[in-house]
Amino acid sequence: METHKYIYWRPDMKRNEAGLMFANVHLLVGYNQASLTDLREMADVLRETFPQATDEEIQYGKVFESSMVQGFTIITWASHIPEAEYPGWTQFKDGRMDYYW
Repeated sequence: METHKYIYWRPDMKRNEAGLMFANVHLLVGYNQASLTDLREMADVLRETFPQATDEEIQYGKVFESSMVQGFTIITWASHIPEAEYPGWTQFKDGRMDYYW
């Protein structure tokens, strides 16, 4: 299945007391069933990079408008994280995305 990993940095939001920047982290998987098993597997993939993401913080949905990822299952997690290189993740500095869920 096609997978996209995105980090949308939010420089417009205040850094936390540790100096970390706020980011929206999105993992999209093409055309799975969005079953509980699928969502848990997606959360596990997200936690390979961000082990601090809890089930209570992770949200999920289906992309309903996009030129590239319409119909994909999406999980999102938002937090203050270190500005760093995250191998396998595409990063966007302006926080703008081209899909809606």
